Amino acid sequence: MSKTIKFITIFLLSVALSHGASVGKFSGGSEHEVPSWFKQSFLDINEDVIEATKNNKHLMLFIDLDGCPYCTKMLNESFFATNPTSDFIKKHFDVVNLNVKGSREVTWDEKTTLSEKDLAIKLGVEYSPTVLFLDENKKIVLRLNGYRSAPNFKLILEYVNGKHYLKQNLSEFLANVKNKTLYKPIANKMFQKIKDLSNIKTPVAIIFEDGSCTQCDYFHNTTLKNKDVISEFKKYTVVRFDANSDEEFIGVDGNKTTPKKLIKSINLDYRPGILLYDDKKLISTVDALLFSFHFKELLRYVSEKEYKYFGGYLEYLSTRQKELTEAGVSIDISK
Repeated sequence: MSKTIKFITIFLLSVALSHGASVGKFSGGSEHEVPSWFKQSFLDINEDVIEATKNNKHLMLFIDLDGCPYCTKMLNESFFATNPTSDFIKKHFDVVNLNVKGSREVTWDEKTTLSEKDLAIKLGVEYSPTVLFLDENKKIVLRLNGYRSAPNFKLILEYVNGKHYLKQNLSEFLANVKNKTLYKPIANKMFQKIKDLSNIKTPVAIIFEDGSCTQCDYFHNTTLKNKDVISEFKKYTVVRFDANSDEEFIGVDGNKTTPKKLIKSINLDYRPGILLYDDKKLISTVDALLFSFHFKELLRYVSEKEYKYFGGYLEYLSTRQKELTEAGVSIDISK
C-alpha cells in the first residue's frame, strides 16, 4: 500500500473494545458537550450557509465523536474558554456541530439528505475532530484533521475569515504570519544528522519543527519520553529538519529537495509534522496531535509493515487494541 495514510485522531468508540470482555482496561475516553452558543441549526446546510453569508460569516462544521479526548481538549481550549480564539469564532463564524456516528438527518443539498454518520462518510471524514469551513457557495475551502492549539487555531481562523484561501494555501499563509520565537529546538539522541536518506534500510521518520511550534514542547517532554514510543522509534532512522530551511538534502526517493520545498509540496501545516517511510515509500503523515498510545501504534503500523495487511490505520488499530487488551494490557488513550 503506497499511498499516504494521513492519520490524526481516532474514532475512539468505534475501535474501543466493548462489553467488558477483555482483561486489560481501556481508558482515556472523554465525554464532552458543545457550547450553548453553537448555532441551533435545523441541519439544512444550504440554509446555514445562506444565513452565515448574510451575516458576513463563514460556516464552520465541527465534527466530533463521543469519547474523543482530542475533541474535548480542542473544545475546552478554543470554544469554551474565554480567549481571543473563542471571541474570534463568535464574531466571524457560525458553528454547527455534527457527530461522526450521529443519527440526525442532515440536508446537504436539495437532492441529498443523510444521517450524520452517512454524511461523514460522504465527506471523507476519518478523524475526530474534523473541522470544515464552507464559503458562500458551500464549497469546503479548508479541512482540518484533528486537534489544533488555540493560538494555532486562531491563525487558521484568520486565514479563512480573510479569504486568503483564494490566493494561497494554509501552509504558505502560516509561514508568513507565525510567531517564530515560541519554541527552540530540543535535542534528542534519537535524531541523526543525515543529509542523504536514499540508502537507508530501516523505516525513516522525518520530523519538521519550527520556531512557531506550539506542540513541540509536549512532543519532546511527554511523547518522546514515553518508553513504548522510544522502543518503537528505535526501529527507525529519525531525522529532524527546520521546516523553514532551504538547505538541500537527498530524500528517501533519491531526489534533492529542501525541508521548505517538501513541506510545501504536501501542504503540511502542522508542527511537529512527521513523515513515516518504509521501503522508500511514504506510508503515513502525522499532521495533528497524537497522544502516546496512538503515536506508538502508528509507528508500529509502519515499521512492522502492518499497512500491507489492513485497509488503513483505523482498521489496524481496532484489531491491535483487541489483541492488547485480551492479552491483559491496559490502554490509556489520553496521555
